[in-house]
Amino acid sequence: MLCVDIIATIICKMKTRNFSDKAQAQTTICTSFKELARPYQERIARELEQLTFSEFAPLRDPISYFFAIPGKSIRPLLTLITAEHFCAGYESAIPAAIAIEILHDFTLVHDDIMDEDNYRRGHKTLHTKWDLGTAILAGDAMVALAYKKLMQTPSPHLVDMIASFTDCMYVVCEGQARDKEFENREDVTIDEYLLMISQKTARLFSLACELGYLTCAADDQIRQTLKEIGENVGLAFQVRDDLLDYVGDKKELGKDVGSDWRRKKKTYITIVYHQKAKTNRQLPPNLFSLPTISEAKKAIELAGAIEDAQQFVRERLGHVKKIAEAINFAHPLFYQLLDFLAIRHF
Repeated sequence: MLCVDIIATIICKMKTRNFSDKAQAQTTICTSFKELARPYQERIARELEQLTFSEFAPLRDPISYFFAIPGKSIRPLLTLITAEHFCAGYESAIPAAIAIEILHDFTLVHDDIMDEDNYRRGHKTLHTKWDLGTAILAGDAMVALAYKKLMQTPSPHLVDMIASFTDCMYVVCEGQARDKEFENREDVTIDEYLLMISQKTARLFSLACELGYLTCAADDQIRQTLKEIGENVGLAFQVRDDLLDYVGDKKELGKDVGSDWRRKKKTYITIVYHQKAKTNRQLPPNLFSLPTISEAKKAIELAGAIEDAQQFVRERLGHVKKIAEAINFAHPLFYQLLDFLAIRHF
């Protein structure tokens, strides 16, 4: 029996259960997703652990350290799910999935440097554990490793995969540049913000779905639809991330709650809040001037910014389900993933 068939059987049994309250249902969704995704994520972790690269310890050790930091592996998971559905198996997509994860790790290493973060997923960032130069070099080396892994994909569409991968890397960098530029502006609009996260965050999700499909097929219409699916999943993922900066738990997040707020980052939450504060005198005019994150949380609750953000997430994921149905993308774990992303706390 294929892994996808086993998952479908488990989900079918789960749907017969009754849940007494919303909190219990959400806990069950998170727990079941983690259980069902575990075989895929463990495979991804093993592949990263088994990567062979430099024997030169000053470069090897920081890269190995970062690869070993536990994460959700959502992007490579999307690659494997897509390949498993459209290619009747995901083995051929393993190199592409690992390349996606390595490219993502590269962006995290450099983001941590630019944001001056000391912790990533509860572990010291590379530039904190080693030094700035080592972290920059490790990130650069990760790009090379990602390409080396991608080129191991046994696909007749490998040239297209490499082209999309290269385009994605540039677009992600442009998104990061926009994010940095926003730090010096007070007039960032929602549309500008959504463009930024469509580049910085959602482009990798889009690539993840695209590469999974290109492992075995290249129908242009399905390819474009899968890219749209990935983009919308990425947008929902990032806005939920913005929300967790205010309502998350430090232990679950692996970082301080309110870290974006303290850096006065422009996020979906803060932009919506400041728009509403212009016309609502009950709201403090500047969210960033409040003395504590607790008071900031109360202010965004009063403004309705939390519900606005969650509504955005629901709408994007609802759109994903509709367009997935249009191409018969019916992998059961994919729908479990969407439900998890709508309520995740880490």
